[in-house]
Amino acid sequence: MRHNKQQILTDPVKSVRQLLAMVHEAGMQLAVPTAQAIEQCRDRLEEAGELLQSLRTSMPAGDRKRDASLRPLLKALRVEINRVALLLDTAAAFHAGWMHLAASMVAGYTAGGSPAAPEAGRRVWLEA
Repeated sequence: MRHNKQQILTDPVKSVRQLLAMVHEAGMQLAVPTAQAIEQCRDRLEEAGELLQSLRTSMPAGDRKRDASLRPLLKALRVEINRVALLLDTAAAFHAGWMHLAASMVAGYTAGGSPAAPEAGRRVWLEA
């Protein structure tokens, strides 16, 4: 969704509220961090990034009344962005840990890095 610079200039409070809702929605996608949810989160965050960039470049500085009304919304936005970043970092750490564990198990090692004990039920006898 492209945002009109005139719309941002006319009502920056509405634009920041919309941005906050977009970031919150992106974070909600991560409640169950499936590959599809993470992809939807990424799409929503890209859209929010475009809106934030438009807002940053379109809004003139120096309007104290407007700036005062935006301050609590921008603080809430920062908190929400940090929450989503933490969720994404946690999901990435989980994925990296799982990949490490899976690679160890496939290579015949335990999660601690020692060789796995041979399975008792699988023995092959060969006679030559």
